[in-house]
Amino acid sequence: MNKTLKYFLLGTLFWFVVDFTTTEAIKNPVDYYSIFMPTLLIFYLGCPLVFSLLIYKFKWSNKMLFAATLVEILIVEILFTNNSLLYTFPIMLLTIPLAISIYSFLAFVPKWIIDNELKKNKWKLIIMVAVYFLISLATLFGSGS
Repeated sequence: MNKTLKYFLLGTLFWFVVDFTTTEAIKNPVDYYSIFMPTLLIFYLGCPLVFSLLIYKFKWSNKMLFAATLVEILIVEILFTNNSLLYTFPIMLLTIPLAISIYSFLAFVPKWIIDNELKKNKWKLIIMVAVYFLISLATLFGSGS
């Protein structure tokens, strides 16, 4: 299996798991998926597809991939989900770095796994996993709206 396909499959799995555990899906999956499908399917498949092509077909550098990750945040969180936490002061001072961490986790960790670069990026991985874990716990045990 080539790296592009591996990244796409692993990225799709990451997108599903991260979305499930960092949204209201974890508390009420039937309602969440009945409201947001098929749009979620576009994100679950589209984002990994785009990034797999950028990484393995177009050979984008990590800096370019990070820039693409920032654009992805704007598209998903601002345009599609209207996540006001990312553009409301002062909470945005916290939520923008958290979003960057989560979306970097989605973009880079599948690449690191496929390219056998987890050890090379150990500290970045530890930070991203910690942020993901804390957001997941806050989602699971938070009161929400």
